[in-house]
Amino acid sequence: MPRVVGIDHLVLSVGDFARSKAFYDKVLGFLGFKRKYDYADMTGWSNGKTLFWIAAADAPGQKRTYRKGDIGFHHYAFEVASRDDVDALGAFLEQNGMTVLDPPGEYYGRNYYAVYFADPDGMKLEAMIWAPPRKRRKPPARKRTARKKAARKKAARKKAGRKKK
Repeated sequence: MPRVVGIDHLVLSVGDFARSKAFYDKVLGFLGFKRKYDYADMTGWSNGKTLFWIAAADAPGQKRTYRKGDIGFHHYAFEVASRDDVDALGAFLEQNGMTVLDPPGEYYGRNYYAVYFADPDGMKLEAMIWAPPRKRRKPPARKRTARKKAARKKAARKKAGRKKK
């Protein structure tokens, strides 16, 4: 029986190809993708494991706007390596004036950390990780330098010598 070993690519139809291409160049570039394929009406980016494509919607498709909840695409989630990566993408989206739907944070109970955002057509995208919150470590105890230790010993001996008299 054939076994699926992964998802090779995803293609999103977009209303304004040039505008979406510029958007995805920025976002996917930030996420480590490089543009690999470039055609008049399709463009594809790769990170070495996944291909992400956009294609110009046809004329009837361009007359309608995307609405999450219709039959078809709901959202796409990019799995990232750390909570810091989610935070970094959230900051990048804000700095670039992109639409953040839900800021970086915990969703769906414990250990699911994500940021949700929209592309120029309003299609929902997400970057996420399943990972527990970072544990805050106590700062390491300060080590006394040899000079400070010697000074304290000397002061203690001096003080002990005064007490004997």
